[in-house]
Amino acid sequence: MDLLEKYDKAIPETWDELIETSIYIMDREKDNDKDLISFNGLYDDTDTGTVSLFEYIYSFRDSVNSPFPSFVNETVINALEKLKYMKEKIASNEQFQQGTLYTLGKLNDGKALFIKYWNVIPNPVYKMSILPGIKKGISGSTIGGQSVGIGNDIGDKKINASVKILQYVTSREFRKNITLETLEYSTIPSLYDDDDICKVVDCKFMKSIQFVSRKFPPDYPYDDYSKEFRSFIYEYLYGDKPIIEALNEFDNLNKFYSISFSDSIGKAFGFILGIIAVILVVSLALPFIPNLRKYYKVLYLDFWIYSIFGTFLMFGLCFVGYGPVTVIKCHLRVFFFSFGLSFNLMPIICMFNKSIHKKDILWQAIKKQSYFVIMGVLLINNILYMFILREPFTIDKIFIKNGKNYNRCKSRSGLNRFCFYLLMILETLIIVIAQWLAFIKRNDMYLKKESRFLVISLYTVLLSLIMIFIVDTVNINDYNKQFILFEVFYILFSISNHFIFFIIRPLWLRYKKIDEELEYLKAFRSNTFSCINGSNNQKMNSKSPIYSKFSTNANSQNLLNHKPVAMSNSKVNSRVNSQSYTSIKVNTTDN
Repeated sequence: MDLLEKYDKAIPETWDELIETSIYIMDREKDNDKDLISFNGLYDDTDTGTVSLFEYIYSFRDSVNSPFPSFVNETVINALEKLKYMKEKIASNEQFQQGTLYTLGKLNDGKALFIKYWNVIPNPVYKMSILPGIKKGISGSTIGGQSVGIGNDIGDKKINASVKILQYVTSREFRKNITLETLEYSTIPSLYDDDDICKVVDCKFMKSIQFVSRKFPPDYPYDDYSKEFRSFIYEYLYGDKPIIEALNEFDNLNKFYSISFSDSIGKAFGFILGIIAVILVVSLALPFIPNLRKYYKVLYLDFWIYSIFGTFLMFGLCFVGYGPVTVIKCHLRVFFFSFGLSFNLMPIICMFNKSIHKKDILWQAIKKQSYFVIMGVLLINNILYMFILREPFTIDKIFIKNGKNYNRCKSRSGLNRFCFYLLMILETLIIVIAQWLAFIKRNDMYLKKESRFLVISLYTVLLSLIMIFIVDTVNINDYNKQFILFEVFYILFSISNHFIFFIIRPLWLRYKKIDEELEYLKAFRSNTFSCINGSNNQKMNSKSPIYSKFSTNANSQNLLNHKPVAMSNSKVNSRVNSQSYTSIKVNTTDN
């Protein structure tokens, strides 16, 4: 205050006044006192520097009631440009970067024209005032202190006692006594209307302080956030980085990024997914082409419907990665994965199961109850999925240093995680069973072509599933790369079986001119005969996908042309044959 009175200068209320006053006095005092500084700044590389930046930026808002500005806007840009100008005009990098010890030293020896510090050490050399602002009446002061909590595992008796203690130490009377004894600022503003308090502290000054708290994401470790925040700002303040670039990099700390259809990556995959969707829809017409129809008789019509429905469910996985991550999308991902794979592969498993001849009673029961097997697997899926819904997923925030943050799904409880892993095991078991059935039929005279196509598609599905699990488990610090990897493996996982078994297989068989219709007939006939244990009353399933289309004379003649293979069974089998295939006009007496 002595220097301000000496040069007839008032306490500055704006930053421009502080700069002007500092230049005026320092020009006249530099020869008298070499140790005198104009303003300490206190923008060091500790949390104190973060505090200084927050309250300084807050002092540039438009009005007293204006909130803390967002970081990438004109207000913050003007504030930081003014700060750099002030540092270059009345201080230096070295002076602004000095910390608490340097400040306390200047506060004690009085070798600073203006000095900023906490209000914990009254010093008669200086008069305490509020921080200047962009204009008069605007200021800022960071509020700090300690947090007090109560443990939730100490028992009700101790919790109730702790609550009473907290109620006492935060009561108005207790805080009044503390303020009277220590002169510390009270968090109860109404105390500064109390006459007893105003006798020992400057109530008008206390009520003029405009507090601001440090803003940071609740899931981001504060110490890391504080360090990242000031480091980005200091790259501009003490370095040469453009202010917009520094602010954008810091703003990434507060944002969580995702891929949308408007992004370049999103557009590229959106175009690919659109083409795939068109192919999937158009491919549904293949079974109705006369020259290809017979190649689709390997499954019942309703089994094909189930399998194709599963394909479209799995294809839905490719779209859940677009846009912000939500709890609903987390559950949709599990739904599309589990139910889609079950619908897609269980009909094929049942088809191969029907072609395997075993005398085991359980095996025979499973063969006859294909629909119940499929419904049973779907019921297990549904039960596990209901348990997962009882303990919903949460959103895990992934913070990337010097990168872009993103969100991902996270299991909230052990039950959610346990049921999810059970679903993964169930679906993997379905793939393994389908692989095993295809493997044991790989050399079958009549189904080897189906087996080999199926083996290729199932290997692709299994490898894609493994890669999806790896990508989901490993933390990838780039949301773009994570999206690309998920999309690639989701596409392979969802469409490989449909493309290979439903589209490529029939076209290849047609190109090779293989009479697949007759091959299916032989496969299912021979396997059915092998299951007969000397009884004539066991008949083939009349809903077989093969036999409903073999009542024409052309097919009868086709069968006769292959009589040596089809009629290689015993006379008993021939009799059963003539009884079972009443729709096929075959003269068995020629044998």
